[in-house]
Amino acid sequence: MALSIMFYHLSNWIIHPLDSSGPLGRLGVYGVSIFFILSGLSMAIVYNRYLTTIQSAGRFFVRRIFRIWPLFWIVCLLVVFHQRNLAHSFDPFSLVLNLTTLFGFISPTNYIPVGAWSIGNEMVYYALTPLIIAAYNHRKWAGNTIFVITLIIGLYFAFSLLDADLSIARQWNIYVNPFNNLFLYVAGIAIFYNLHDIRIKPTILNMMLILVVLLFCVVPSEGNHIVIVSGTGRVIFVILSTIIVICFYKMQPKLPKFIAISLENIGMATYGVYLIHPVIYVYFKQYLPNYPDVYNPYMLIVMVSITTVALSIIIYRTIELRFIKLGKSITS
Repeated sequence: MALSIMFYHLSNWIIHPLDSSGPLGRLGVYGVSIFFILSGLSMAIVYNRYLTTIQSAGRFFVRRIFRIWPLFWIVCLLVVFHQRNLAHSFDPFSLVLNLTTLFGFISPTNYIPVGAWSIGNEMVYYALTPLIIAAYNHRKWAGNTIFVITLIIGLYFAFSLLDADLSIARQWNIYVNPFNNLFLYVAGIAIFYNLHDIRIKPTILNMMLILVVLLFCVVPSEGNHIVIVSGTGRVIFVILSTIIVICFYKMQPKLPKFIAISLENIGMATYGVYLIHPVIYVYFKQYLPNYPDVYNPYMLIVMVSITTVALSIIIYRTIELRFIKLGKSITS
């Protein structure tokens, strides 16, 4: 998903603006939605037996901070440094909100790195995770009730708060409100608790995945992205995105070793790919000689993409992984 969002952004910035009519334009929006679902699912898989006490919830928060903050700080400071070179400045309060990732709780639009609104949302969801998992561990119906409540809130955003006649940019403060996407994260947790014991034949999963991906690409939609994040469009694309996650969750694909290792490396670095690619693009744009006169747009996308993936893997192995291990050692 991080790769699709990167290609969406780069195509949007370098070639031409993308709308809701094509697959890449749709992935630019629903790649993040799928990320929220996957995040909830992964938290449930890893922590369903771990989050049982107040102390374990505290340890969970510490581990999440050690996972999120190091790279987020690096990217924030790179953006601030670049803006200062352009004689721009950030409000100190805004910088504090970003370095503590509290902007998601206080001011969801007050983020510094491109795309960081989703990280602010994610931190809010982490704060709610122990309560949601505790509800599911107590009674499945209790957890499902929470999911239904968040779903109703999401539908309220889609059908009442978001206006399909206005662009998503003009309603960005509504769209990035954590409660607009909360049901996606809770859906991931719900998928685990409701489906982890259910077996689905691989043939059915493969057919479902092919059909849903095809529908995701060809369902009629035109114009501004608001048409796929509000009203009926929201319902359709959320259902398709959720089924895609379910299919991959229940599948156990056997891939060639080289492909499996490559995907594993990219998977570990997805957080970096998501946050770093806008920074790489901005620095390329500023410091490449004779930009953009001598650079083919597609070549520039390839250059930024390769640099982003390589740097993300390096940062993960040299910095992020160390802090992840430190967070685990502190909370063990």
